[in-house]
Parts: sequence; C-alpha cells; structure tokens
Amino acid sequence: MPFVPAIFKALARDPGALEPAWLQARALYDDPRGAEAAARLAGLARPGLAYRPSPAVRKAAAPFAADLPSLLLVVTSLGLSLDGVHPLRQRPSPNLPAPAQLPPTPVPELRDEHPRYAEIRAVYGTEHVPSLYKALAADGVLEEAWAGIGPFFGTPEGARLVAALEEAADREARSFPEYAFFAAEEARPILAQFRIALPRNLVFAAAATET
Repeated sequence: MPFVPAIFKALARDPGALEPAWLQARALYDDPRGAEAAARLAGLARPGLAYRPSPAVRKAAAPFAADLPSLLLVVTSLGLSLDGVHPLRQRPSPNLPAPAQLPPTPVPELRDEHPRYAEIRAVYGTEHVPSLYKALAADGVLEEAWAGIGPFFGTPEGARLVAALEEAADREARSFPEYAFFAAEEARPILAQFRIALPRNLVFAAAATET
C-alpha cells in the first residue's frame, strides 16, 4: 500500500500495542482467504448513488478504495481478539525490519483544519478526521466529494448499508480465530474510533471511485 494506515500511526505511541496489532494484521494480509474476505466487503460497500465523481476525485480516493476493505477486516479482527471473542494465541516471531525513516508517500494530507472537517466528525461521531478526507482536501476535491456522498450517511439507506457492512465484517473476521494476538486494553479507545470510521470510509471510497 502507498501509505501507512492511520490505525497503525495511532497505535505507534505504544509499541506494546502496535506490535501485536501488526502481527495480527500481517497474518490476515498474508492469508489468501483474507483477500477473498476483503473482496466480499468491497462488493457490499457500493451505495449505488446517482453522484458520479470527477476524475480528480476518483484518483484521490483510489488508494483508499483499494486498501480499506482489508483494513476493515483487520480492525474488526483486532476488536474480536480484544473483546475475548477469539482466545489469544501465541504470537508468531515478529521478524521485523530494522527501524528506518518512512519513505515518501504519494498520498497527500491536508492536516490544517478544513471547513468540512467539523461536519465530517459530527456525521461520523468520531474525534478524528479520517485520512481519506485529508487526502481529498489536499487535492482540492473534498467539497465536491462530500457534497455528492456525505448526505447519504444521514439517510435510512445509509444507516442500513453501514450496519450491513459492520455485520459482514464481523462475520468475515470470525472466520480467522487462529489470528488473535492483540489484547492491548489501553488501546480500546483508539480502536473504537476506527471501528466506527472504517465502514463509513469504505462506503465513501466506493462511491468516490464509481465510474
């Protein structure tokens, strides 16, 4: 993937939380069944809106549309192990590379406050603004995309789709009980934010890359 997902940046403040989270995520990424599960989640996420994004919106959202299905599976899996649904297993050997500077990312972010950020936080009910929207803002296309897709989250259809995606992610993640290494209780508030945001992010990214 062309960027470090925000969940791992948030967990990086606590190496005791980051390492087991990454080991669990890596196991899901490496398992071919994980890619199949992510593809099914991607197929469920399309809201079927009349809005057709501009080429600039599609380009900015494309990296997120590609990676969010797997991230939703990963974060849901982390929640299942943290909640005790999946009994913890012995961690595999980390085999991590030596620490180094992150390479430059082709995905920009507008970190300064944007006029739409407060509205996005309110609609999501989260304290943070997902990287997806920061990337769209950096490319100057957040206004277009949010106007075309954002109101969907306030509709009954939007609520049903998000709920269906949450249920599907839970069902898919329960198929991987052998990957349960994460038990960082202190990271529960961080994980809760991403469990709220990621289904909505995936719906938005799917709509933002429709052709």
